[in-house]
Amino acid sequence: MKKRFIAICLAGLFSFLTATTASAGLTAEEILDKIDAVISAPTDSTGTGTMILIDNKGKTKERQLRMWTRFHKDKDDWSLTKFITPAEVRNLGFLSLADDKMYLYLPAFDRIRRIASHARKESFAGSDLSNDDLSTANYSDHYDGEIMEETEKQYVLSLTRKPGSDRIYLKATAWVNKNNFCIDRMELFDDNNKLWKTLEAKNEQIQGYWTMTEIKMKDVQKDHQTIMKLGELKFDVNLEDNIFTQRYLKRSVK
Repeated sequence: MKKRFIAICLAGLFSFLTATTASAGLTAEEILDKIDAVISAPTDSTGTGTMILIDNKGKTKERQLRMWTRFHKDKDDWSLTKFITPAEVRNLGFLSLADDKMYLYLPAFDRIRRIASHARKESFAGSDLSNDDLSTANYSDHYDGEIMEETEKQYVLSLTRKPGSDRIYLKATAWVNKNNFCIDRMELFDDNNKLWKTLEAKNEQIQGYWTMTEIKMKDVQKDHQTIMKLGELKFDVNLEDNIFTQRYLKRSVK
């Protein structure tokens, strides 16, 4: 009788510990929320970038650009990107606002073009980054997540585009760092559920914020890749609202 009592107690303790361990684990939705929280932790940022285009023969082209970003927790972020060099793309600019508003400034024609929804997939200035890639948005707003695998250092998430979302990737697989909830790499799939691009990211902590400092985006279907190296990053600089306007988009960069 005593042995049976002890066995019952041990079984109950095991069940309790198992339930506690399971409840302590994060769901896919909670992980996505944490990723979004890391991205939108600062109020705004400025920085410079070096964009390196690499074709299938290893030939490279290099461009310099400047970026301004306003982060939002409850809607899509605002961002402005302007090219500095080379001369043929100088002052070309891209403005992304919430509510699916994106604009491209073409300095050769001194004209601003509104980017339609069907053009979100288009390459940005010949790179492997699309117009959609430059418009940052909360993952939890646009994707349903499922945990595929969990290792000591990473969560591996399967992401599926929500009905009604305008994101260009039907599905994605994301490797999320458990230490900082930054995305280390991704596989991105097109509307036919075929692998379209891969992304590898280098994340660093600057001013207490975790952020991407290098991005390698490869279009596996075209065998072409773009490396973006970010520098001179500054956060919480109190950017004025007028920076994120069409008028500012047309301004010459210094």
